[in-house]
Amino acid sequence: MLQFEYIVLILTYTALIISLFLQILCFQKKIENRETIGLTISLLLLLISISVSPLLPEEETTTLSTLLCMILVAAATFLDTLSQQKHSIPVKFKNIHIGLSVALVLLVIVSKFLSFMFFAQWGVVIFLITSIVISMLITRLTKPVRQFQHLEKSNKVFALTFLILTPIYLIFHYAFENQYQQFQIGFLLYFAFTALAVRKIYDDLQKLSLINNDISPNEQQFKNYGLTEREQEIATLLHKGMTYKSIAEQLFISLPTVKTHASNIYKKCSVKTRNELANLLSAN
Repeated sequence: MLQFEYIVLILTYTALIISLFLQILCFQKKIENRETIGLTISLLLLLISISVSPLLPEEETTTLSTLLCMILVAAATFLDTLSQQKHSIPVKFKNIHIGLSVALVLLVIVSKFLSFMFFAQWGVVIFLITSIVISMLITRLTKPVRQFQHLEKSNKVFALTFLILTPIYLIFHYAFENQYQQFQIGFLLYFAFTALAVRKIYDDLQKLSLINNDISPNEQQFKNYGLTEREQEIATLLHKGMTYKSIAEQLFISLPTVKTHASNIYKKCSVKTRNELANLLSAN
């Protein structure tokens, strides 16, 4: 069983690292959210901490680094969900969640020195479970923004999976520590991380292939959204994945002019990202 868990752990590391690399590439091309990158980094840090923790002399069930990473995952999951879904949640709730995350970080650090980590540990576990449950319910009950509409079905499946798996894993691990030592279920969480990373790798590869192919946009969409001739030129180059600087050099216009035209294109087409624009212009 231990060897099997090591193999799954290596696969999980590999999948998360590849996923993070592709997300950074997509972010540079303005087709990825920084919140998604933040979530992947937090999952990778948590995985590292969980892997290293058994090697460290620690009286508590969970090390300080693991608790801090769990708080980071909770915050990142909530922020990433809000960035991907159409919702009516006020900004103040987002700020409250961030404030609670910061307060928990301070509580965990203070608890380490005052030797009452047990209470801080359960506070983090409850916060993580609550954050994941709320995030997954938002995913299940709301529609995704245009950029993530193609992932709606898979997002709901993953939301349901994590909604069930994460609380069970955390409660079993922290409430039944002795049983956990006898029956290691950590690999279940690794499977969940791996599946999430592989799904994201597939999606990012599709995004990159979309903006780097030679498929021309549907010209009827130009008429549908009332783009001028210059805006059509720039929209076509944006569709091909060219940067603002490259567009300016090719069309012999200034960089601010390109940005102004791009902003007008996004407004007319009611999109916010290059990927949304590419999907819109490619539609029949």
